[in-house]
Amino acid sequence: MTKSVVRCDRGENKVDTALKAKIQTTKDHKELLEGAIHMTEKEIAKMESTKERLEEEANACCRHLQQNEERRLHRTTRPSREMVHDYPYKLFEAQAVFLHNAFSKLEENCKMVNDILTKLNNTKQLLEEDSSDKGSSLELDMKCIGLAPADGEHPVTALQFSKLQPFNWSSATKNAVLEAQLLQAESAQLRRTIARMIQTLKKGEKQQHDLVQMALDRNIASISRLRDDLHLQLQHVDEEINQAMKTKAELENAIAEKMPPLNLTKQRYLTRTQRANRELVNDEVEHALKMQYDSLNRIVTELQRKLDQVNATLASLFAHKNELEENVADKERNYEMDKSCIAMAPSRPGTPDCQPDAFLAVFDPNTEPHASPFRKPAPNAPGLTKTL
Repeated sequence: MTKSVVRCDRGENKVDTALKAKIQTTKDHKELLEGAIHMTEKEIAKMESTKERLEEEANACCRHLQQNEERRLHRTTRPSREMVHDYPYKLFEAQAVFLHNAFSKLEENCKMVNDILTKLNNTKQLLEEDSSDKGSSLELDMKCIGLAPADGEHPVTALQFSKLQPFNWSSATKNAVLEAQLLQAESAQLRRTIARMIQTLKKGEKQQHDLVQMALDRNIASISRLRDDLHLQLQHVDEEINQAMKTKAELENAIAEKMPPLNLTKQRYLTRTQRANRELVNDEVEHALKMQYDSLNRIVTELQRKLDQVNATLASLFAHKNELEENVADKERNYEMDKSCIAMAPSRPGTPDCQPDAFLAVFDPNTEPHASPFRKPAPNAPGLTKTL
């Protein structure tokens, strides 16, 4: 009877010791799971913030694309003679291509973020389920401990963990935590990649913006110089017109002065021709009248020829003046168009790596008509940051 009681006590001691070891292991695993859940939640929050940032950047990129399209359409309303594919036009095209590529990259990264968020949420759910199971198991084991007989302390019996605790039960939890940590590391790496990508896109976008604005400024300055030159030409044409009008008035006055003597001489000559046939002789009087008439007629004819030349010159000057006025009006409209096009651009702060001095080499007057928006700067010019 005594031996049976001893064997029973020893069995109870082993059960209690195993339960205590199992409870401690379960607590350790639960703490491990709770830590993994906490880190996963933090990573999910960071990825949600990254997703919001990506969506903001994508929306901003869409707005900038729309503004680029509006500015390009605005410039297409210029006069037909001013419709040329100038350097600002090429830069607008390059900016549109860059923004399209940037938007594609942002959309691609948004998709990657959504995928990693789905994995993180699924992992969090699995960890929470495992933690919940560990909590339930812990409560049951605690109840088992509470049901043990209170006969005093039992001697501690050494237990082999590998024999009494199934390997899969422990390794499954550790593997789940390890997978969560690997996913967190992958998510953190993706966040860092996205942060660098956004920084690069912002720098490139500011570069494109500054290039377009500087090209428009230079175009406005060029238009202003052409407009001033046209005004000067118009002033010279007006002076020539005024001088021609004075000459015309002088010629008309001279013709008006010569016409009465001419008509009088003609009338006197015709009057003498009405004499009788026997009196029709070419005497000195008739000869003098004819010479006077011919002289006056030559003078009037020469004055009329000069007047015709002056009238032709005036017609040419007035036509040239109209053309100059139309050109001036076109330049004025083109000037206002590009001014408003500059005003339509969003305000973009400069960055330390994208100072306006870095773009001066792009506007080399010897190469500007054939320059590419992606042309490398001169060796002695400040370097441009690379764009995607």
